[in-house]
Amino acid sequence: MGGCYSAASAPGNLMCKTAEGGKCTAPNENNKYFLVPGAASNQQSVMACENPLGTAVGEKAYVGVEGCDTCTAPAPLTEAGMRPARCTACNLGSGKPNLAGSGCFKCNIPTCSHCSANGVCEACTSEEQRPNTDGTKCISCNIDGCTRCSAENKCDQCGDGYRLEGETCVQIQPSACKTLGNAGCATCDPNGGDEICLTCTKESDFLQLNKKSCKASCDGDGEIADPTSTPKVCKCDAEKGYQLQDDACVQTQPSACQTENCQECTNRGKENEVCTECISTHYLTPTSQCVKDCTIISGYYGDADKKCKRCHDACAECVGAANNQCSACPAGRMLQYTNTNTPAYGGTCVGQCSVSATGEGCEVCGARIGGTDYCSKCKGSQVPINGVCAANPSARATACTSNGQGACTSCTGDYFLRDGGCYQTDRLPGKSICTQAANGQCNKCANDLVVSGGNCGECHPTCATCSAAGAADKCKTCVTGYYKTSDNEGSCRKCSEGLVGCRQCIASANAFVCLEMSDNTSENVNKSGLSTGAIAGITAAAVIVVGGLVSFLCWWFIYRGKART
Repeated sequence: MGGCYSAASAPGNLMCKTAEGGKCTAPNENNKYFLVPGAASNQQSVMACENPLGTAVGEKAYVGVEGCDTCTAPAPLTEAGMRPARCTACNLGSGKPNLAGSGCFKCNIPTCSHCSANGVCEACTSEEQRPNTDGTKCISCNIDGCTRCSAENKCDQCGDGYRLEGETCVQIQPSACKTLGNAGCATCDPNGGDEICLTCTKESDFLQLNKKSCKASCDGDGEIADPTSTPKVCKCDAEKGYQLQDDACVQTQPSACQTENCQECTNRGKENEVCTECISTHYLTPTSQCVKDCTIISGYYGDADKKCKRCHDACAECVGAANNQCSACPAGRMLQYTNTNTPAYGGTCVGQCSVSATGEGCEVCGARIGGTDYCSKCKGSQVPINGVCAANPSARATACTSNGQGACTSCTGDYFLRDGGCYQTDRLPGKSICTQAANGQCNKCANDLVVSGGNCGECHPTCATCSAAGAADKCKTCVTGYYKTSDNEGSCRKCSEGLVGCRQCIASANAFVCLEMSDNTSENVNKSGLSTGAIAGITAAAVIVVGGLVSFLCWWFIYRGKART
């Protein structure tokens, strides 16, 4: 939060109820903030539930949930990683939390309290109601242990610790397994002689759909791990239309939309079909396509509504909507990370290197990376670390060996040397050059070229990765705005050559898909989803038609002239 606050007065008391030793010891009872596990007095100790950037405690990161109003604190991590808070209520306009508390999603279902990513109701506000089987409404069904009902007071799915008997739920009485012990089960429900597995011998295993065994993964068709269940269990992926039938997941409601990975569309199955909603694992692009990750479109991010949205104008690429969530910057600007321990959360784009007028700071801005100037030589005792003059002695010592002239002569550990500075491979600008370094040297170039003398060459400007420096016909992948129809090495063509007005695209041997139009339109799938062959065919057909019309008009005027004479 960038400052010190008093727990006795505003705004500090809005976040923290009590504080001691320089850190918050109890959050405000409004539940809009949570304590950061293990935070020291010199670290951020209280965090807003809605802050998805979070904070780091060493190698452990704790984050809030975008759009969340109230939450419970995440449990402490036992190893390096990231753990979010559990959202219990969302901000007005952000929708409703899912049962796992991992996100806020919109669903217009009366009396529904929790929604999944695709708008399916998971729980109801009234204790006397349950979601129906499809999760499209809440119905009267006051049955203990029941989570879904097929009709009024007719349960068809029970929660943990209960089993379904007829149309009601019966509480399970765990006991030692008699017949399923060899199937990886620790405790079982006798169930009248037909044992049901309740827990697994290995905590890392998953209870399988038929509740007769435990396995290391949920790998059957339509199966996913249930993130809300303890112990871990496998379930059917309802968001993709799978339902449990005879101990197997069966897709009962496949989408009839022709657009790949599309759930809802207009003009279904026709040439002018337009996708309006993707399956739960995908995001809707500006051209009505469905993609797994919005970052394949430069300058876009995936929002809670499962749509690809444009980044803030200050960012070239981003992880969220705000100007402090940039993950890359336009040429002439450089990225200043919000938290240097967690670069994945992004930061703010600031001005590029400039020569300092004081006795400290940069003396020479001689490193140019991606169109932005970085420092290559510093004043005083400073040296360039990640393109910026480092004042922290420990930072200098862990990264750089200096000749005392304001530049690095060699680097240590996972840093690599370039233009007088040491750079890391997990953040910009270093990762745009090198993706792997050891013993102070780069050993894997980001553009797939072979490291030569500790340096990485440059591909042709149209290539993102390549096999030969500077060669236009040796591209493996293309930069933004270009595409290649073959998986083999070759030249990259402008997206506008595949479809007039297309700004960003992807392509294969059989299809060309426009991800963003220059005019930001998305009229129909023909604009974004025609194959290159189809586009060529339409062009050829148009030429034939126009040519035929011209020939007819010429004949007509000649004939008319003869008739008059």
